[in-house]
Amino acid sequence: MKNSVSSRLTERTAAEVARTIYAPPMQGFDAAALERMCALNEAHAVMLAECGLIPAEIARTLLRGIATIRAEGPGAIDLDPQFEDSYFAFENRLGQVIGKATAGWLHIGRSRNDIGATLDRMAAREVCLGLLAEMAATRRACLAAAARHKMTVMPGYTHLQPAQPITFGYYLANVARGMERDYDRLAAVYDRADACALGMAALAGTSFAIDRPRVAQMLGFSGLATPGLDAVASRDFVTEMLWAVTSAQVLFSRVAQDFYVFTTWEFGALGFPDRVAGTSSIMPQKKNMLPLEYFRAEAGRSIGALAGALSAVKGSNYSIGLDSVREGVTDAWPTFERFRATLPLLRLIFETATPDAERLLARCSANFSTATDLADGLVRDFGVSFRDAHHVVGRAVQMVIAAGGDARQLTVQVLNAAAEEEIGRSFDLAEDKLRRWMDPVQAVSARKVPGGTAPEAVEAMLQEMQGRLDADETARAARIGHLGGAARALSTRVAALID
Repeated sequence: MKNSVSSRLTERTAAEVARTIYAPPMQGFDAAALERMCALNEAHAVMLAECGLIPAEIARTLLRGIATIRAEGPGAIDLDPQFEDSYFAFENRLGQVIGKATAGWLHIGRSRNDIGATLDRMAAREVCLGLLAEMAATRRACLAAAARHKMTVMPGYTHLQPAQPITFGYYLANVARGMERDYDRLAAVYDRADACALGMAALAGTSFAIDRPRVAQMLGFSGLATPGLDAVASRDFVTEMLWAVTSAQVLFSRVAQDFYVFTTWEFGALGFPDRVAGTSSIMPQKKNMLPLEYFRAEAGRSIGALAGALSAVKGSNYSIGLDSVREGVTDAWPTFERFRATLPLLRLIFETATPDAERLLARCSANFSTATDLADGLVRDFGVSFRDAHHVVGRAVQMVIAAGGDARQLTVQVLNAAAEEEIGRSFDLAEDKLRRWMDPVQAVSARKVPGGTAPEAVEAMLQEMQGRLDADETARAARIGHLGGAARALSTRVAALID
């Protein structure tokens, strides 16, 4: 039986090849994919007509046929894998609607290579804008939670050991900053995907006098992808977006791990409403924070997709091939969908996380996390070097712990005993001043430097990040507006040619 798409091949494609290679990607040809295909074909047909490369009547018939297929929806297209891909399936349907001889005019000056690259760029723009919208909403939720808790004192940890007092709002402000960077990474991908490959044909361009900038304009692209080989053979905008998503997932996983530990019985620092938890089939007491486990797992899946994509592409030639432009990045697209689905869940986490403020403050008062403030006080008031002060306070802490006490038992008497041992002197220090130095609330409030824990410093950061977020939202809306304007202009031009 004759091959479905080529006279060069004398045999019908083997069922094993069709089923394994061609069928899977064709099953993803949905309404959004059909719309991209229709718009791309309309822009190309309009350009061919405007350049005088096809007669006006041929262009009119092509555009009417495309309009018919759009109205029919993807279900009318025979996605037989013998057609190899969705483009040939679309062309087959177009031939059924307007006649194969007329449909064949549409392929002047182009190839599946530049068509596929352009469709992937169009899809990447759409995906990117969708992810940015969800990321912006999640950043906003994180900033709101940070503002609510900027006065909620808690231990800050390094190496998961109590370090210095911070606030829960300060912690979340740090998370918001990390999300801001991941947003920037995603937004940067849009700029690199926003270049039209159409007109580069197989890899070397075309001898037809086409108007590439006109096609790019009608499809809302900001520029042209050049040179031709790179334009058709590279999907690094996909792997770059996958890296940006993976980076965000790793951030979410780290935050989830913190929250996971904080919600344990042993920490008892953070709570969530029951609707955000799961339970056990056998243990009646269980309240399991399954959403936090989910974020840790998703980061692993995203890392796997990124490693798989890069491993597949790195072995390909620097030319078009299944491994470099399709199979190699197949796992990226569902990863993007999963990432988008996780973001409302993360917003729920930010909105419902409730720290135990009383317990956290009490821990800061007991766990020596203000020891640095005590050392700082000795430097300021008694003129000792910080290293000497560090040794004195460290020795005092060791003495209290050895006696079975906590920070509340670190008195002036203990401090002076440590000072005599370490530096051969004592300090004329009032007990109430020592207690002020070791007050967690005072410790938090004292750090007024930009980026510090003081409520006013946190508020300044939140305001700055809110301004960045507002600007990002404006830029994203402008991109959406530009694409919408291009689509409307194309529709108007198509209508004029059809009429």
